[in-house]
Amino acid sequence: MKKFLKYSLWSAAVVVAIAIAGVVYIAATFNPNDYKTQIIKLVKDKQQRNLKLNGDIKLVFFPSIGANIGKVSLSEFQSDEEFIYIDSARVSLALLPLLSRRVIVDEVSINGLKAALVKLKNGKFNIDDLLSKNETNQEKTPLEFDIASVHVEDSELTYLDETTAAQYVLKGFNLNTGRIANGVPGKIDFAAIIQSNKPKLNIAAQMKATLTFDLKKQQFQMDGLELQAKGAVLDISNLAVLASGNISANFDTQKFSAKKLAVTATGVQGKNNFDAKLDAPELNLAQNNFTGDKLTLSAKLDSAFGNIMANLALFDLAGNPQSFKSSALALELDMKQPEQAFKIKLGSPITGNIEQQQLNLSNLTLAVNVTGDQLPNKSINSEMKGGMQIDGSRQSIQANLTGGLLQSQIKAKLAVNGFQDPAIRFDIDVDQFDADLYLPKKAASVAIKPSPTEQPLDLAALKNLNLEGGLRIGVLKIANVKLSQVRLDVKAHNGLITISPLHQGSQKINAQTTPHIAINQNLTP
Repeated sequence: MKKFLKYSLWSAAVVVAIAIAGVVYIAATFNPNDYKTQIIKLVKDKQQRNLKLNGDIKLVFFPSIGANIGKVSLSEFQSDEEFIYIDSARVSLALLPLLSRRVIVDEVSINGLKAALVKLKNGKFNIDDLLSKNETNQEKTPLEFDIASVHVEDSELTYLDETTAAQYVLKGFNLNTGRIANGVPGKIDFAAIIQSNKPKLNIAAQMKATLTFDLKKQQFQMDGLELQAKGAVLDISNLAVLASGNISANFDTQKFSAKKLAVTATGVQGKNNFDAKLDAPELNLAQNNFTGDKLTLSAKLDSAFGNIMANLALFDLAGNPQSFKSSALALELDMKQPEQAFKIKLGSPITGNIEQQQLNLSNLTLAVNVTGDQLPNKSINSEMKGGMQIDGSRQSIQANLTGGLLQSQIKAKLAVNGFQDPAIRFDIDVDQFDADLYLPKKAASVAIKPSPTEQPLDLAALKNLNLEGGLRIGVLKIANVKLSQVRLDVKAHNGLITISPLHQGSQKINAQTTPHIAINQNLTP
């Protein structure tokens, strides 16, 4: 037994010594640069592309086996135009795992990569000739690999679609990873400047995450996602976006999910500054069906129109690419202007059809509070209930509301058809209305002639007004006079406005022949 062990050790030592001697001999005598001409000719004959090897090829055998390549370029198919260029590249294999017949890439490092992917006008791509044309029906075994790290620095990737003239570019592309292997979490650090012309885009982006994948089960998990982006999109400048969360995908079962997803965005659009935040504790997508416990969106807008703050929440969200529903929608809107402020609260279950662009608020509650020095008692409050339907495909809005405004109770029906040139129809019932609350406290007389200092009222916008409806008031108080059972019918077509009757009589205004009218109303009790 001792002799057998002794001879075995000696045999192993001899084999290792011969292997080392062979490696040393190859390293000392083999020069891969001597084969550049043959390699270039082989690529030209097989691929009809021009390969340039301007840098040296260096082989490394210890502590890992690999090769260093410098200044390599490859032309387009049957052309001298450059397709890909690499300033330098290094690939190495871990030495010890090779002894047990396992291939582990120790490092992949690429510097100064420039590549252009082009979709030609005929629908083909400029890399089609490089792809394998031999397809079999045999089930392919998932690729197995183990890479200790990948480093890509100072690179540029371009995609050009000649059919649409759209171009997308990744400049300053940098990628650094930890271990990349099946079932092993690995760090990813990515940075690049993203530019495109359709849509207009210029963004500096950086992403960090931990990636875990299982190629056999087609599962991918990205934990601790941190995404930052700054730049300009379309007409939005000074854009800054932050995103975080955990994302998982199973392409075999078509299941996707996002947890603790948070996205914030700030920017400037024209003269408007905005600030928005999206929170989604959990979103799930399974075979085109999505669910979410709660989705919240908050936004701020500073503009010449005023300062607006909005908060939107959707509960028990569920649906698919065609339709969706939520057990409760809650919207709070706060708008401040120099002379007044508005607070609006809206709540309702909501259903929608994305394909038909339909939205249904079936049990709507709407509360409005308006404050301002010019308002009666400096405040107006209203609470309405009812329903609203929006049909984008037919360009129509239907609303049916009842509720209170100050001391009044209101029932209102509203219909809008056409969004470009809307046709508005309304029917409103008011039990009582005190107009004196909205009139100036000091009033002397009623005059129809404008004073020299008054600006005429421009009614040119009424030329395109398409309005028809009726207003009924049970008791109307105006100038300290009470009127009962008041009915007001309004029609506006082709610039002609007809109002009849206001308790008695009628009034007509022709906006086509009288585009400018000045009115001075001073009512006395």
